[in-house]
Amino acid sequence: MPGRGGQTQQGSITLKVDGANLTGTVGGPRGDTEITNGKVDGDTVSFSVVREFQGNSMKMNYVGKISGDTIQFKVARDGGDGQGRAREFTAKRSN
Repeated sequence: MPGRGGQTQQGSITLKVDGANLTGTVGGPRGDTEITNGKVDGDTVSFSVVREFQGNSMKMNYVGKISGDTIQFKVARDGGDGQGRAREFTAKRSN
């Protein structure tokens, strides 16, 4: 995933599908965060992650398109200028 200063970051996303419901976690430098509002609709997945930083919360919205063992994601901060600042990355299934 593109990180600060143009450097690439690696992380982990753990997803569990039960019908149209999606649960799991997104890993980061400060540990795993539970996903909320997870949904599956055909080959599209969507969910949110709320992280706390120094008493402030930041909600990130993820939307991804499944293709085989990969998901092409777009992630943007909720509110503000979030739509103009979407980042894209590809998640690959690990065995």
